[in-house]
Amino acid sequence: MTVLTLPTGVERRTLHTARGPVAASYARPRPENDLGVAVLLVTGYVGSKEDFWAVLPALADAGYHAWTYDQIGQYESDGPRDPEAYTVELLAEDTRSVISQVRAQTAGNSPLHLVGHCLGGFVARAAALTEPSAVRSLTLLGCGPSLNAPKQRAGLAELDRKLEGGSLELLWPVIKRVIPERETGLRAFWFAKLKDANPGFMHGTARAMADESDRTPELHATGIPALVVHGRRDKRVWHRSVFAAMAAQLGANHVVIEKAAHSPSIEQPQRTVEVLLNFWAQHPSVPAPADSEVSA
Repeated sequence: MTVLTLPTGVERRTLHTARGPVAASYARPRPENDLGVAVLLVTGYVGSKEDFWAVLPALADAGYHAWTYDQIGQYESDGPRDPEAYTVELLAEDTRSVISQVRAQTAGNSPLHLVGHCLGGFVARAAALTEPSAVRSLTLLGCGPSLNAPKQRAGLAELDRKLEGGSLELLWPVIKRVIPERETGLRAFWFAKLKDANPGFMHGTARAMADESDRTPELHATGIPALVVHGRRDKRVWHRSVFAAMAAQLGANHVVIEKAAHSPSIEQPQRTVEVLLNFWAQHPSVPAPADSEVSA
């Protein structure tokens, strides 16, 4: 497996879930600008913690304790080969364990800012819905409301069938468009990662995404501040109008990142950091529970 050089300021860590350890990356803020708040970025379908390495140092420079991790079954986090082990709810349970540990390692154990990319958006959303008091805000990055429309379910079923005949290398023609040709090391890393991906994770999560319903009304009811972000060219899975409608239903800002498709944190890391920091600055404290306004 091709290994990327760890960015300056990023540390390798191991966190734990009931199903086993997970490989994590952490960037710590300087003591003089430590906000005492953590952020956790949850990876997408073909992703890994390295997808966020370009943004972690900048988030730490802004005063946040910045974390990301390989979900169970992804890259350096071992997982079972059984596709049934990779439902959104099981992955969200793992995420809640990670959230608890990240919060415990941050002064004050305060709620954190949660970011989920693609599949990670579904997982982060499910974790937030189960334990909203642990989440200060939720950003859905390249993640729409669901993938259970007939065309989307058919596409995921076709992907599942193709994976039976080979590895995730079949997605390389799409992935390589995101990575500049000059980034030879990064390209080699991604190709190797696709080739060696856990088939149980790839099959299980493809099926899980097809079964995930639109939980936007539930998320809105929690009162958790939300942000919807995607690249201008991100049209393969969700149309921009779908992102916009979801944001409107959530009462959330909808930000479109120029010169990016499905992976803004890789394609436009500086702009992605700016968007996240601007959003978090608007929500420095934890919102009151939604039902507290009704009972007042």
